[in-house]
Amino acid sequence: MSGHELRQKYIEFFIGKGHLHLPGAPVVPIDVLGVEDPSTLFTSAGMQQFKPYFVAEAVPPGRRIVTVQKCVRTGDIDRVGDHSHLTFFEMLGNFSFGDYFKAEVIPWTWEFLTGWLGLDGERMCVTVFEEDDEAFDVWRRTVGLPADRIHRLGGDKNFWPPNAIEDGPNGPCGPCTEIFYRIVEPGEMTSDPALTPAERFQVDDDAGRWLEIWNNVFTQYDRYVDEHGKPVLRPLPNRNNDTGAGFERIVCVLQGVPSVFESDLFASVVARIEELSGRAYGGTMGPVDFAIRVVAEHARTAAFCIADGILPSNEGRGYVLRRIMRRAIRFGKTVLGFEEPFIDAVIPAVIERMAPAYPELVERREHILRTVRAEEERFRRTLDHGMHRLLELVEAVERSGGSRVEGEDAFTLYDTYGFPLELTEEIAAEHGLNVERAGFGRAMEEQRRRSQEASEIHRDLFRSMGAALAELQRTTPATEFTGYQLAADRARVVALVRGGELVDFARAGDEVEIVLNRTPFYAESGGQVGDTGTMETPRGDTTCAARAQVLDSRRAAGIVLHRARVLEGELATDAEVTAAVDAERRMHVKRNHTATHLLHAALREALGTHVHQKGSLVAPDRLRFDFTHTRPMTDAEVRSVEDAVNAAVLRDAAVEVEAEVPIAEAKARGAMALFGEKYGERVRVVEVPGTSVELCGGTHLARTGQVGLFKIVSETGVAAGVRRVEALTGQGAYAWVQQREEVLGAVARALKSSPRDVATAAEKLAAQRAQLEKQVQQLKARAATADEAEEQRFGQVRFVSRRFDTADGEILAGFVDDAAPRNGTATVALAGGAHDGKVALAVRVTPDLVERGFNAGTLVREAARVAGGGGGGRPDFAQAGGRDPSRLGDAIARAADLVRERAGDTS
Repeated sequence: MSGHELRQKYIEFFIGKGHLHLPGAPVVPIDVLGVEDPSTLFTSAGMQQFKPYFVAEAVPPGRRIVTVQKCVRTGDIDRVGDHSHLTFFEMLGNFSFGDYFKAEVIPWTWEFLTGWLGLDGERMCVTVFEEDDEAFDVWRRTVGLPADRIHRLGGDKNFWPPNAIEDGPNGPCGPCTEIFYRIVEPGEMTSDPALTPAERFQVDDDAGRWLEIWNNVFTQYDRYVDEHGKPVLRPLPNRNNDTGAGFERIVCVLQGVPSVFESDLFASVVARIEELSGRAYGGTMGPVDFAIRVVAEHARTAAFCIADGILPSNEGRGYVLRRIMRRAIRFGKTVLGFEEPFIDAVIPAVIERMAPAYPELVERREHILRTVRAEEERFRRTLDHGMHRLLELVEAVERSGGSRVEGEDAFTLYDTYGFPLELTEEIAAEHGLNVERAGFGRAMEEQRRRSQEASEIHRDLFRSMGAALAELQRTTPATEFTGYQLAADRARVVALVRGGELVDFARAGDEVEIVLNRTPFYAESGGQVGDTGTMETPRGDTTCAARAQVLDSRRAAGIVLHRARVLEGELATDAEVTAAVDAERRMHVKRNHTATHLLHAALREALGTHVHQKGSLVAPDRLRFDFTHTRPMTDAEVRSVEDAVNAAVLRDAAVEVEAEVPIAEAKARGAMALFGEKYGERVRVVEVPGTSVELCGGTHLARTGQVGLFKIVSETGVAAGVRRVEALTGQGAYAWVQQREEVLGAVARALKSSPRDVATAAEKLAAQRAQLEKQVQQLKARAATADEAEEQRFGQVRFVSRRFDTADGEILAGFVDDAAPRNGTATVALAGGAHDGKVALAVRVTPDLVERGFNAGTLVREAARVAGGGGGGRPDFAQAGGRDPSRLGDAIARAADLVRERAGDTS
């Protein structure tokens, strides 16, 4: 049975048991409410997206659900390359939310494995929690499994989370039952009569004779700690089932292969690596086979991560992806002999194998390949230098008899050469060394600059009104949206939330969340901001006459929350209101949203089809569009995109909107979808014929001509492989042009020029300034070197140093160049300066001393450490900085001591 057939059979079986089949979540952990799970970097289990259902924050669309979930876990990444460990894997899951329980799901598990898959029941045994008599009885009496093949184990093995009873965490938990498949012959099993069946199972499991293929978790308790500090398990009102079945492991059993790399999931990928490298795969633990498995597995993980919108970076999950890719590149280069980029030649085999189940790999193929190619080229440019530097560090540690690479040195490798800390640790471990993580952490904190932004809308909602929101989701139907057709509508107040609590009324001055049965207000979604406006009750109704200003509109699980301030009167539940959107503001938003679609199409036309949306903001005053692209746009490209959008505006084409289009049909028409966005079976399609087709729930213009003028005001980078365009439309664009004209006129007057000739005048002025600055620097350098420097001799080595009260890097470099000419005179020159609370150092070593082992980089780094800093450079010239000017003299003295020691070693 192929892997694809197994997925289909699993889904078919549980649909037959009344389950609703839902798509798996992206590997970015986004739950069913659209909220990113902050507790993990990646989706690591099938149940993760359903957390709101398990904890009753949301109501599931069905009480029985089946999924196949793609997962990423990296806790064992250093072991990937053996026969069993993976970073990307799939999890088969069937879930019950207060419906069936042990008596139903345990027999279904057995039926599927033995009946539908035809696995030999005699080769299977199970484990249950030692106190779970209910599960034991179902296995023994209903399934008919012999008692000696049902093993009772403790809370560390058969309770989820492990050891939750005593150690926590608090929250839903429960026992589990696991199914194991015997992968050796009976004669190879432990048969020590002194051991109990459970003890024999433990021995055989530890020896790898059993393979866990299935786990049913029964979340039936809510753990908490009472007032005496004692953990308590309180039965949940709804008992749930959470199944996690190991897809790759079952594939191996079905296909009779020793590891996943010999199964159909990897065979073609391994074959492609063999073809590219000229190395044969033999399935051993030798270095070549290990490296082939590393490349195959990590290429697959990279493809899925990038397809779901993750890009290599130095932060968060992007850092993990970068580490995974660079580990594969290193093994490919050092073991398999790839001297040129190769990952992008392996990934097409991954896409071809996995595409039947994951068509997004095909849709984003070009983007995946461009991203991995750019990352590998970037890493290869620094890998050789970084490896050389790391091996120098390792050799120095070994010579000194030390046991570790210092954290600051590891950070230099990370910051300068792009070496992830874990890669440095892996290579150091190959030499019997460890890496000082604390020092690395300190250096990272000193230099880390973050440039990331994330929407906090849903988390803010749950923090401020979690209990009330959960109650609304249980009792209130989804809000009907009428805003596509109407800017004002009559509606009924369904609920009011004030201060996180459901209330019956709100008075003037109160800020509340208003829930209506229907609304023309668009709730923030897909990058488009929420509508603002007003709500009013009929003036004739004196009991609840009221007027409220709507400040924002947000959505949570289908319910629209209107954040509002009551301006006058009293607003009560069940009141009839007229809800009116600020029509002028919405028109500005619609201009920017339709222009965003035109911009997306123009970028793909100008830069390539690898361009995909990574994020957007559609506001009344501007639009912002983030997209995948590996380099800055040229001025000509920006102009080309701007021209294309304005041409589409001038064509005044109709903007056609179709609701309820089958998603397969929409994709067949080329409709663009967002990374990480979850879509239903029917979608809304917004099309500008001949220009753009996108899946979109936002509000749009009737014709493109209503955009008016479109103007790009900036193009910048926001992350590795992600660019950002900001633009204006309509009145905003016109005002921007007027402001620029005013500025140009003012500059022309200041330069005593005309606007037409202002560029030439500015160039002349800049040239004059550069010449004057050069003259000033020359004068400063002469003045700085007028005083005598201090000179010391250590044997045949001359050490010249000079301390400046104020000096920049150029002056320091000039001094050491003059003091240590490059003609071989056995001189080490050091210049140090203190200015603005900082220390600067420069060292020059003449070539003859470099040949004798003197190193400017080592000298300046050690000296800078005395002054609370660091740095480095070439053996003949290096610079560094520090944070403690009071230690400048000590830093120079430290350098002198090092030169003295080295001179004594070589004299």
